[in-house]
Amino acid sequence: MLINALNDYYDFLSEAGKVAPRGMSLQKITHMIALKTDGTVSDIIDVREQGKPDKKGKTKLEPVSVFLPKREQRTSDIRPNIIEHDPQYIFGLSYDKGTESFGNGNKRDKEKHERYVELNLDYTKGMSSDIVTAYRNFLKNWVPENETENAALMNIVKEYPGAYFIFCLDGHPEITLHAPDGEIMRKVINSAGAEKKSDGICAVTGKPAEIAKLHDKIKGIKGGQASGCLVVSFNNSAFESYGKTQSYNGSISGDVMKRYTEALNILTSDTKHHIYLDDMTVVFWAMSKDDGKETDALMSMFGFGDEKADASEVDEWIGNALRELSEGRKIDLSTAGIDENVTFYVAGLAPNSSRIAQKFIYRDKYGNIFENAARHQLDMKIDGGGKQIPIWRMLYEMKSPKSRNETTPPPVIAAIFGAILNGTRYPDTLLETIVRRAKVDKAINYVRAGIIKACINRNLRLNEKKEEIEVSLDKTNTNEAYLCGRLFAVLEHIQQNALGKVNKTIKDSYFASACSTPSLVFPKLISLAQNHLKKDKYAVSNNILIGEIMDKLGTEFPSTLSLQDQGRFMIGYYQQVQDLFRKKDKQEDTNND
Repeated sequence: MLINALNDYYDFLSEAGKVAPRGMSLQKITHMIALKTDGTVSDIIDVREQGKPDKKGKTKLEPVSVFLPKREQRTSDIRPNIIEHDPQYIFGLSYDKGTESFGNGNKRDKEKHERYVELNLDYTKGMSSDIVTAYRNFLKNWVPENETENAALMNIVKEYPGAYFIFCLDGHPEITLHAPDGEIMRKVINSAGAEKKSDGICAVTGKPAEIAKLHDKIKGIKGGQASGCLVVSFNNSAFESYGKTQSYNGSISGDVMKRYTEALNILTSDTKHHIYLDDMTVVFWAMSKDDGKETDALMSMFGFGDEKADASEVDEWIGNALRELSEGRKIDLSTAGIDENVTFYVAGLAPNSSRIAQKFIYRDKYGNIFENAARHQLDMKIDGGGKQIPIWRMLYEMKSPKSRNETTPPPVIAAIFGAILNGTRYPDTLLETIVRRAKVDKAINYVRAGIIKACINRNLRLNEKKEEIEVSLDKTNTNEAYLCGRLFAVLEHIQQNALGKVNKTIKDSYFASACSTPSLVFPKLISLAQNHLKKDKYAVSNNILIGEIMDKLGTEFPSTLSLQDQGRFMIGYYQQVQDLFRKKDKQEDTNND
């Protein structure tokens, strides 16, 4: 599904002018070489542009992107390109950092230049435009060993090691060698569109085509190799069949290979179309030529969105969407100019050596995906939390705070995404891990409380039962585990009022055991509380609160609590703590007044 979807998405990118024409690729360029008609280098012009300001307001020069003939995939072999942009191929000179000057070049640099000259002279044979004539003369007349002190090169000696070049006609920077309507580029486009020999049936199109032997690499995959990773790759005879070697086994045509790899590389390079979660890269896109609003809205709902075009506008719209859904109304996507019926994809990719493993892919109407993401945030909403809880924060709370290298297994991330995007139950691992972490860490914050609330309520709702956990403290809730959690919070509050800051509170000593086996712990805690009440300035109100909770609990504490009930205990504890602190702040404000 992934390759087929990316192949189709390429058409929308092409329509929007975001992908290179056939036979070309987008390359980063820093300088432009101005050539006289006789091939002499008259000047080298810096074409970099000012980038966006960083957090300190500083800017730096950034390369510009231009379409050049498709680059050969870089290997250890010498492989020059048409209209080469690499300085070692163009000039055949080595740069010495120590002296900040050019040498004659080593044997390899010389061979690079000679191969480049031979390829480009042969390719431009018969062309006669002024810029191509100047280019051919440059190729014929440039002798590296005679140009070590070339004035134009000396002007850029410090930028040379990281520079990439294009060519123009001296005095006419608008007349470039790579112009789309120029002689060279017309030949490149026509050659790329020529029919190639068919040697198989493409698995994507179902038509006879030339099958790609090797696939282009994908960059931007977190944890993957810097040079890129492969979606389709066979480099072991154990994976080969029917006598087909390498990527012939994949039966993907060369044309489809170029389309899907370029589309995926655009997604992984655009911050609006991907996010990173531990070692997983999640890409998403809509089948339209302009899906900026769709991705902005979904990233905000996921708790991301630093790159949004208008953060305040998107946040306001997200708030309205959540309010509509909470009131039982359907989210109106038309107010944001979004087509709810457009097909939307979300895919999770993780590196596996030099390959890319697809961990999940979901396809649905955008309206359904967005509404399910909004429902997830409503399920997570709890007293003391923010508007949205980011997915990365959910994963963070599943790990030990003492660990720096721990990552969430990709299958767990895939299962969580599946629950969010499809509106299904959360994986049991999520609740189990959060409850265990809260007991071990003796800490329950709004994120962990929100996750527990979402897991319990969603399971009940999907089983057509009434949701029992509210956003804030529910004094009508008579669940034993919930009441035990509330009671534990009150007893801790009494201890804090009586003793102030202590080295070890009852939470430090008894939280985990009280959560699992209340009947063994609470009698002792209540006995201790009687002594603490004598020193508590809020003794009367806290004693009344204990009585209210005990009346609903009955005469006995539960002996053990299941995983779900341990979660209810923690929610009761968390919400009661929030309520007590709110009351305490009000009382202190009143006393101060």
